[in-house]
Amino acid sequence: MAVPLFLFIGYAVERANIIDRLFFTLNIALRHIPGSMAIATLATCALFSTATGIVGAVVTLMGLLAFPALLKAGYDEKMSAGVVCAGGTLGILIPPSIMLIVYGAAATVSVVKLYAGAMLPGLMIAGLYMLYVMTRVIINPKLAPKPPREMTDISAREMLWMVVTSFLPLAVLIFCVLGAIIMGLATPTEAASLGAFGALALAASYRLVEIRDGRVKPQWVATAAAENNWLTAIAVGGVVVTLAYLAYIAVRVTATVWFDMPAIERRLPGDPGQIIVIGLAAAAVIRYYGHRIPLVQWFVPDKPATRAVYDFVGRGTLIGLAVGVAYMAGINYFGLLKVIYAEESTRYGADVGYLLGTWAFLMWRGTEWPKLKESVFLTARTAAMVCWLFIGSWSFSSVFSYLGGHEIIEHFVLGLKLSPITFLLIAQIIIFLLGWPLEWSEIIIIFVPIFLPMLPHFGVDPLFFGVLVAMNLQTSFLTPPMAMACYYLKGVAPPHVQLIDIFKGSLPFPLMVFVAMVVVYLYQGMVLWLPDCFYGVGEFKPGVSFCSWERFISY
Repeated sequence: MAVPLFLFIGYAVERANIIDRLFFTLNIALRHIPGSMAIATLATCALFSTATGIVGAVVTLMGLLAFPALLKAGYDEKMSAGVVCAGGTLGILIPPSIMLIVYGAAATVSVVKLYAGAMLPGLMIAGLYMLYVMTRVIINPKLAPKPPREMTDISAREMLWMVVTSFLPLAVLIFCVLGAIIMGLATPTEAASLGAFGALALAASYRLVEIRDGRVKPQWVATAAAENNWLTAIAVGGVVVTLAYLAYIAVRVTATVWFDMPAIERRLPGDPGQIIVIGLAAAAVIRYYGHRIPLVQWFVPDKPATRAVYDFVGRGTLIGLAVGVAYMAGINYFGLLKVIYAEESTRYGADVGYLLGTWAFLMWRGTEWPKLKESVFLTARTAAMVCWLFIGSWSFSSVFSYLGGHEIIEHFVLGLKLSPITFLLIAQIIIFLLGWPLEWSEIIIIFVPIFLPMLPHFGVDPLFFGVLVAMNLQTSFLTPPMAMACYYLKGVAPPHVQLIDIFKGSLPFPLMVFVAMVVVYLYQGMVLWLPDCFYGVGEFKPGVSFCSWERFISY
């Protein structure tokens, strides 16, 4: 279930033009760095990769967004193509990588631990890409002209506002999703579901701001009430109590992680119905004192478009509350409260209906339906492909093992009396060569399971081997003839850009991957330290020895 949810996060963010805002902001924020636009492209690719995990989506979007901007700014065509293709491949390694999910299923390795192990190597490769681009530009400034004056003449206040409104929301969403997984606060499915909800809320928020400012004018804006009414007050009360609840959760989680306080209970705060009472009390205060008390007046919508939104949301709040109450009444009437799953959570059915009714109707007004429809369609199509990969992987492994294929290859390899480093080197060379004619899916499904039974004999951790494979497979997207990242870019690039030039621009970047693989092998703590830190001794407690720097360099 985590696969389609992670995919939906990426597609929802992409279709809402949030990545456009992010690229524009990073381009200006990094304007004083050599090759600033190329560095902004790589940084945007890295952030977008943490939201989707699909290489094709990242390369295609950045090929439409960043590649024309790079060419228009006078950047070298080959280097620009290489930057877009290499940045797009980061999604195969940086969590939530779909490839790591497939590998975890094939190797029966925890996907959560794979995500933790891949984090530092992924960031290192992104950093090496940026270092390579800056070095080339410093040596040959003609490859990347300096930005025009209108980009550099921006005040610090304007720059800060751009970062707060474009970079910070997406970064917080990604940090909350991946942080909850790695720190063990939520399973991947739970974190992905909240991330999908957050992506919808983020996309709707940007559009609601445009509606409020008059940049977008839907027909329903004309239905706005003349003044503050009960529906508006009820909707504002639901939003306020939800934000207060999220602030409480953030404080408690921070206190749990950093100050070793007791973990927060997995339920809404307070007794059942308490949130509803607080929300309706806030609505009454806003309704009767909204124009009398300055602090309360700040919550009263003053623009017709905003009032039209809250009028609609108020109805949703009441509908959600009614559904929740009906659900609770039905459960109690049939005597099912003590026999259904999650008895404690079910007691909060009315509260959940109240909150979800508020936010579902708020996002309904803020969502652009054609783009939401595209996001759902693309999610279903890609998720179907990934799920068939699961079926193919398990089917091949089962048949191959049943027919004794593993034993034949294992006896042959063990008979060669290889050392562990020689075995790892040969395995990675084979995977690298297979990346020329094949995609990562065929390699993970057909060839990687052949090596898995031999890992215990050579003392190789399957988690460490999986991260090495993920790093290696980045090269399969950049090396001809099956360099799929290059073909993705060619499909959206201007007609005058030749495929051979894209190939030439991409070829230097696999060298950075090889350097990273050598560093990871020499310092295996880059892969094993975080999983050991968070999961090796059960509960995460910062400051203890197994999370120390000495533990990292001991691998």
